[in-house]
Amino acid sequence: MITQRNEALLGRSGVLLTYEGHGHGSVTNGPCMENTVDSYLTDLTVPPRHTHCPAVPS
Repeated sequence: MITQRNEALLGRSGVLLTYEGHGHGSVTNGPCMENTVDSYLTDLTVPPRHTHCPAVPS
């Protein structure tokens, strides 16, 4: 699976945040993405491994 391969490339300290919708650069697609990214950028809070944000209907 592509996600597992990407997580392996990130190593032990890397975290992959997955948006389950379409598009690239989906940081503003719904509260899950916005809150997770904002928490990292403002407080350096790293999300748990395997964090998935649900798709938001457009």
